[in-house]
Amino acid sequence: MTSISKQTPLLVAPANPAGRELAKQLSALGYHVVGFVDNLKQAEDIVNAVNNLPAGSQIVLHQASYTSEVAAGLLDKGFAKSSLVISEKQSGNEDVVFSRYQVPLAHYVKRFKFTLLLTLFTFVRCFTPKKHYLYYAEGFFDTNMLLAYREHKRSHSGEVFLVGRNLKQHIAALENDADLYKTLSIPALLRLCCTRRIVVDHEFTGQTFSLLRKAIPVVQLWHGLPYKALSGNIHYPHICDEAFISSSRWFNLHIFPTIFRAKQYLDLGYPRNDVFCQTPEQRDWINAEPLDTLNQVRSRHGDIVVYAPTYRDWGDNEYPLDLDKINRWCEQNRVAFILKFHPFISRLFGEAMGLSEQNCLQALPDHPNIYIYPSGKNVYPWLADAAALVTDYSSIAYDFLLADKPIVYFQYDKQQYLQLRGNTLVSDDDFVAGETVTTVESLLVALRSEKELYAAQREKLRNKFETTPQLASPQIVSLVRE
Repeated sequence: MTSISKQTPLLVAPANPAGRELAKQLSALGYHVVGFVDNLKQAEDIVNAVNNLPAGSQIVLHQASYTSEVAAGLLDKGFAKSSLVISEKQSGNEDVVFSRYQVPLAHYVKRFKFTLLLTLFTFVRCFTPKKHYLYYAEGFFDTNMLLAYREHKRSHSGEVFLVGRNLKQHIAALENDADLYKTLSIPALLRLCCTRRIVVDHEFTGQTFSLLRKAIPVVQLWHGLPYKALSGNIHYPHICDEAFISSSRWFNLHIFPTIFRAKQYLDLGYPRNDVFCQTPEQRDWINAEPLDTLNQVRSRHGDIVVYAPTYRDWGDNEYPLDLDKINRWCEQNRVAFILKFHPFISRLFGEAMGLSEQNCLQALPDHPNIYIYPSGKNVYPWLADAAALVTDYSSIAYDFLLADKPIVYFQYDKQQYLQLRGNTLVSDDDFVAGETVTTVESLLVALRSEKELYAAQREKLRNKFETTPQLASPQIVSLVRE
């Protein structure tokens, strides 16, 4: 146990929703919480470097399965062991007991095993031909990586394989794919020893990918041009990927090098955006609601409008949608309103609406013009045929510039968003290319009147960022195989 007064500056780590909740609890008890410490996030109230710590401050670690990794990461970056504490509220007591945090021995054993495995893996690779290409994901297959894999397999079958660890999604089109490995089985490990490059579209911090990344060059496709702050991998000096791919030369010059480490930044485009220069029949519909369903919806209602808000990672995801008003407007204007939520929010919303099946497109009860799109599926083949997009702070807005159709920005919580997420990476002038609204009423007015009002602003942003419709997947495959 250690003594900490209520005047001592406290910072909570990490700055995730659980950490923010702990900060609220400590503040409510009268402790002097001044911010957060986080290796992976950036904001005004987040400290990333030891020299930015307030004098005499202590770091309170939120206790969870990841605590040892967070603590070890802070120690690696030079934070003092004596500054790390954990807290425990005493039952029936208004105060909190603090104690010094000790990284468990098991963590160091794990690190030793990692070093041993890396040495062995690197040694074996010295004697194997490099003839395979790995497309890698954890938890789920996101669209950019999956579409690039499909293009690679179509054009050069036999040299490419797919690894998905701890998958929480089911994609029917991959059921019979002999090149898919869901575990690091012996056949998968043998191919890894012969792998020339790895392709990803997310950052993974677990031990498996960290080991692979140290031994095999990585091509990072990422998943969008950012408006909001990102953590990236800039905090890890040992990481330097072979290439970082985006859809914008401007972002590659001014934004991404401050977030991601790579030898080169290339504007080859995102595979998910290939749909904007393809006919419906040319698009890859894997993990998307089928073309027949899209045609049925358009035949029944007319145009479609896609609403795709970003996920609020601080927990407040109760979007202020007046479904009755939206449905009436859709009926009057022959429109289908397609809701595309984050998986967690989609599940809660579906349950609240009484929807039992959430793996296919469904109309909401009593609101036949409003549909919920399966959250784990790719909406881009539908987005390419949408008459308009409604979003808020999501990178999908940049992608939709390629369609040159109206975008409405439903930013009903802008101040709260900035307060909790910190400063944005770009100014609003470099993000907004349509009407910004805060209520459903003004949203519906904007959808009716926007049309070509912001065509010049859309063109201005496309020209500035040097984004043009182009087939990205074939170019990426060529780069990976160089």
